[in-house]
Amino acid sequence: MNPSPHARPSLTQSGSTDLDRRIPKLGLIVFGLLALSMAATRYHHFSNLLHLADTSWAVFFIAGYYLRPRWMFPALLSLAVAIDLAAVWVDGTGISGCFSPAYPGLLAAYAALWGAGRWAAMQTLPRSAHQAVMGVAIEMLQIAGWLTLGVLAAFALSNLTFWAWSGHFSALSLGDYTDRVIGYLGQYWRVTSFYVSGVVIAFMLIDGLKLQATQLAAH
Repeated sequence: MNPSPHARPSLTQSGSTDLDRRIPKLGLIVFGLLALSMAATRYHHFSNLLHLADTSWAVFFIAGYYLRPRWMFPALLSLAVAIDLAAVWVDGTGISGCFSPAYPGLLAAYAALWGAGRWAAMQTLPRSAHQAVMGVAIEMLQIAGWLTLGVLAAFALSNLTFWAWSGHFSALSLGDYTDRVIGYLGQYWRVTSFYVSGVVIAFMLIDGLKLQATQLAAH
């Protein structure tokens, strides 16, 4: 159950999701790193060279969770489209099929991931020193739950729209199409969870080190 609007913390009140309270301009730094990671892994030539899975799904969830300025979402969305257009320009018509009438469904999937991250941030409460361990456990469970919902929504949106509007599956029923693609859901969830958990753990470690430094300074 969601807390009432009066009880819900604002996105800038939570100590765990307001990056600029840690380090000035940290939000911009994280945005730049997310954009670089997507540029490096979204285009298959680079991702194959680096042996890295596409970070796009994780990027939009992390952006929703940590980054407050709303302009960052359309900026990342525009970057994803630009990378896809560049891939078509470099590789030719071989991959132009990704720009079918169903392409907006992929953008809607990214919006679902960003929204899931945003809602996860809204549920995260500030942690006091004596609540640190329990707060971390609760925060991790909340992130895992919202991430799972985001991945499920993104997978459904991207695949249902591709089945309905791409023009490639007019002879295939929705049930048969679902049987073909459902096996990929676990891979999408594992890859996205891997990247998201790495970022979340890194920030939790930063919080822990800052807390220790504050306690040492107080003594």
